[in-house]
Amino acid sequence: MDDRDDAAAWAAPAPVSPDSPPIPAPAAAVSGWGPAPTDGWAAGPPAPAASSPYAAAHAAAPTSASWQPGFMPLRPLGFGDLLGLPFRAMRYNRSVVVGGPLLLTLGATALLAVGMWLGFRDASLLFTDPTQAGSFSLGGTTIAVLVIGLVAALLADVLSSAIVAPGVARGVLGERIRLADAWHAVRPRIGALLLLYVVATVGLLAVVTLGLLPLILTVANGAGAGAIVASVLLVIVVAVPAAAVVTLVGGIARPVIVLEQRRTFAGLRRTIGLLKGRFWWSLLVVFVATVLIGAVSGVVSNLGSGVGLVVGFAAPDNGILLGIAFVLSLVLSLVVSYVLTYSFMGSLFALLLIDLRIRNEGFDLTLAEAAEARRA
Repeated sequence: MDDRDDAAAWAAPAPVSPDSPPIPAPAAAVSGWGPAPTDGWAAGPPAPAASSPYAAAHAAAPTSASWQPGFMPLRPLGFGDLLGLPFRAMRYNRSVVVGGPLLLTLGATALLAVGMWLGFRDASLLFTDPTQAGSFSLGGTTIAVLVIGLVAALLADVLSSAIVAPGVARGVLGERIRLADAWHAVRPRIGALLLLYVVATVGLLAVVTLGLLPLILTVANGAGAGAIVASVLLVIVVAVPAAAVVTLVGGIARPVIVLEQRRTFAGLRRTIGLLKGRFWWSLLVVFVATVLIGAVSGVVSNLGSGVGLVVGFAAPDNGILLGIAFVLSLVLSLVVSYVLTYSFMGSLFALLLIDLRIRNEGFDLTLAEAAEARRA
């Protein structure tokens, strides 16, 4: 796909002319998400030159209102914009940007909580004096529930930030969509998203393994403490940058796959192409955002653990109450911290994609023309 195709792949609908049929309502356009070139965020075949949103013959000159039809101005985004706009996206299309990760995370954590409860029961930790229990083995049902919960958690991690992208993209144009509409856009891309997750994980593990080789060889040869410390530092130097690159490229590739309807490796190539000239700046934005949201999530998790400890001190001899308090506090803290992380980071990656397209392809003009056409 050449640059011209890339510019048209996620193009806004062609502005209307006097002889054109009326543009459908935004909800109808979203529900018909697909490769049709009239869809505002689809990645179908490039529109013909006569109906291209860049064609002067059909261009609807955007007015001032069309340069901010939604929650963000249609211009290149600064550092502060990218750190603040995710919260505005979360408020604007909350049913998708917050509701999607919440639903997925609740399902996964509920399964894990049930598995933990069954584990407490199997290990006889729900009795007043657990030291009297004679068996600590886990039953088959407990293991099955825990495995299903882990799979659900993996799917939640893969899909949560992806389902956020349609809500952010439509919010940029001033549209509020339903969670069902966002799921309709994500569902055909689940296979590509899962493959992206596998590719990113395998790539990261390969790099970390290469970094671990000096440490393994150092320990095997019985080297001194200094050599071991140097090898550990080398692993950190290799692993941290590799994780940062995987987070950046994989994070932007998810909205590319969903919004532009691309396959996994095409989405990766597209992402790498857009990042040329903006890689280090984008990496800095993601790093700062990760640190900030990680700190907030850590505070939430610690609050949940603190509640469990308070209950434990209040009723140290009540095993059932202690188990319930521990599971509930852990589940609630995990849900809140993960939903916050998925919603914020998913919005950030979608906004980074929009910003890169504005800088590289003049996508702000395309979006403004689409907003003007919708207002006409």
